[in-house]
This record gives sequence, C-alpha cells and structure tokens, in this order.
Amino acid sequence: VYEQLPGGYVQTLGQAGYTIDGLSGEDQSGMDFANFHDFSISGTKYEDLTGDGTSADDTAWSHDPVTIFIDDDNSGDLSAGDRSTTTDASGNWSIGGLTLADVGKNIYEVVPDGSEQTGTLVQTVGNPGSGGTDSGNDFTNFLDFSISGTKYEDLTGDGTSADDTAWSHDPVTIFIDDDNSGDLSAGDRSTTTGAGGAWSIGGLTLADVGKNIYEVVPDGSQQTGILVQTVDNPGSGGTDTGNDFTNFLPPAGQGLTPGFWKNHLDILTQELGEFHSGWNSNTSFETIFEFQNLSKIPGTPSIADALGAKGGGVNHLERSSAAAYLSAAVTAVPDGPGGKPELNFSFSAATSSNPAIIAILNQIDTNDDHTLQPGEVIAAVRDVLNDTNAPTSNFGLTGQPGINDIANAFDAMNNQTHPDASVFLI
Repeated sequence: VYEQLPGGYVQTLGQAGYTIDGLSGEDQSGMDFANFHDFSISGTKYEDLTGDGTSADDTAWSHDPVTIFIDDDNSGDLSAGDRSTTTDASGNWSIGGLTLADVGKNIYEVVPDGSEQTGTLVQTVGNPGSGGTDSGNDFTNFLDFSISGTKYEDLTGDGTSADDTAWSHDPVTIFIDDDNSGDLSAGDRSTTTGAGGAWSIGGLTLADVGKNIYEVVPDGSQQTGILVQTVDNPGSGGTDTGNDFTNFLPPAGQGLTPGFWKNHLDILTQELGEFHSGWNSNTSFETIFEFQNLSKIPGTPSIADALGAKGGGVNHLERSSAAAYLSAAVTAVPDGPGGKPELNFSFSAATSSNPAIIAILNQIDTNDDHTLQPGEVIAAVRDVLNDTNAPTSNFGLTGQPGINDIANAFDAMNNQTHPDASVFLI
C-alpha cells in the first residue's frame, strides 16, 4: 500500500509502503502516512545609515537589487547550482520550495559593490514548520563614503579666518595616512587640489574612521590652520566635509624683522620651542637673555612684548635684539633631511653700507664666523646694559658702541635680504 505523494510535500512516515497480510476476518490497521509541506525562507535587505550594525535607524534598501542565495554546494560563493533571488524595491526577498534537507544550509548575499556588511554576515535555513516561512533572514550594509575639503591661503598669517582665499598656486597633495607614518608613503591614498583648492577622496569604509589626513606642505609656506584632519563617519554613502588646510606664504626676502616675528606668534613659538624646550611667545625676554639684574629692562616684558616695544633707547634694543635672537635661534636648530633649510643669518659688507655697522657686528661676532649666534646676541645686549656678570665688556663705555648703535646693528641684520627666508619654516 502506497500513497501518491501530493505535490510540494515530502513523506515523513510510510515511505516504504505497507504489505497486506490478508488474515481471514481481521482488519489490518496502522498503514499510516505523514507528509511535511515544503516551506520558504525570507528576509529584508537594509541600509545601515550610521554604520553601527543592525539597529532601529536602518532603512529598507533602495539601491540596485541585491542577490540572495542558498549555498547549496557549500562553496561560500554564488555558484551555478545555488538557488537564488534578488531583492525588490523595498529590499524584501524570498525563496520557496525548501524541504527538510535544506535545514541548516547557509544563506548569503552577494555584497553590493561599494558597500560593506555591518549586520549578520551569514544566515541559516531554519525549520519554520510544515508549509511555513523562515523569516527574518536580514542583511544590512553600509555604503562607502568620501572625504573632502578645501585648501586655503592665509593672506595675513593670522590662522583660519574670513579673509582666507582659495589656494591659487601649484596643486597640493592631500593624503590619508594609512600606515600611520606621518608622511606620504607608497600605500597611502592621496589626491591633489583642484583649481579652487577643492579636493576629495572616495571609497572609504568604516575601517577608515579615525585615520589622519595630512597635506604635503607646499614649499615656501607655513601651515597656520589645522595641521592634521581626521576621517569622520558622515553616514552611509555620505561625505565628511570641511577637512580644510590653510597656509601662509611669507614674502620673499623677509621673515627676520621684529614686525614679522610679532605678527606670527605661532611661528615664533614653534621655532623658540625647538631651540629651547618649553619656551614660547610668553616667555620673559629677561629669561631668554639670561639677565641677572632684572631692573635693566622695565616692566618684565615677554619676548612678544619686546618685539613690539615702543620708542628708542632700551625699547629699540628690545625690539631689534629679540628679532635677532629669534633668527639666530632658527639658524642654530639642527634639521635633518626634509627639515627646513638653514636660515642665512650671516653678514658681510653687503649687510650695510655703513662701515661702523659692520664694525659693530664684527665685535658682536666674538668667534669671527660672520654669523651671529644666540649667545652672541645675548652677550651684546647684557654688556651694553651693564648687566651683572655680562659675558663681554665690548660695549657701553666711553668710546664704545652704545644702546642705539647695537640696536641699529641688529636692525641691519634683521632687514637684510635673505634668499631662503621664505622657505625656512616647516
């Protein structure tokens, strides 16, 4: 005795059939048959808007249809014999005609180009019961995003401000520091700025969030805005904007006058800190110049105050010597490959047409190398002001150069043309 199997069912009892015993006068019972109706699987494809994995803010997939398949051959990839379907306009999908033999098989999506899975990577066929639907086999993806920004020129050197203009010079390289080296390397993703300073890099994933973004600082410029930007998560398929870089181009042949240093305190602090750890624009002029008698300079000015001191005499000496010291300190800081070139803070008869000025510079230059060192600037200032235990006694006595003579000599140094002054700051 057999049953004729209904379509869409599998036998779960009585598969072998039954034999009639034929015993006289006896009914034969227990010839039972049971069937399990084929079932289906279903799910929804979602877009993970924030990249936080499966959560309440996910939305139905509204992009190109996505292929969902049962991995019938256990290859892990979509193969010719695998049963598959595609998502509809609302991200829904289903596959029917499954039997008990399919329970436990893996379900995958073909990950859409330009996205990454953030929810469950592999679903599994469950048993929903005869004729039922194993639902909730959902997949969630986050679309690749991009970063962008603008390269600006800081016209006044005051940092990022409303008077900055779009970069109009040679294109600048912007890069994601993929290897965390701090420099542009072979594997780093990069681009160059366009005509209006704009730039962008696409194809970023959640793994890129938090990485540093740098510019290759253009020769002859100084960064005055944010030095390092960071990749943020703008949401699925979005753009992390505002990763801007700002640079100041020092005028050619300048960069040593008291006015330059006073107007660029960020540069002053950078260079002074490199020369002496912990020093900055607020450090006392008397501390930097190693004064022992603190009554020689009125008001205990900072180095920034000294650069802007008004008037002649001691104030003139403050201004000129502060700038001379800073420029001498730049020259004294050693720089390795890729660092700033040494500032040409040397002098000769070309520095001034006044022989007296050159004579004073030669006196200040105690080691006769025609380059002023920070210690030589200090010694001349302390000497001419008769500070306690001044390093030299070449100035200030009758017949020797006085305060204004020394200040004028420093001014001649500070105002001379320096061919590499526009590129000495990195």
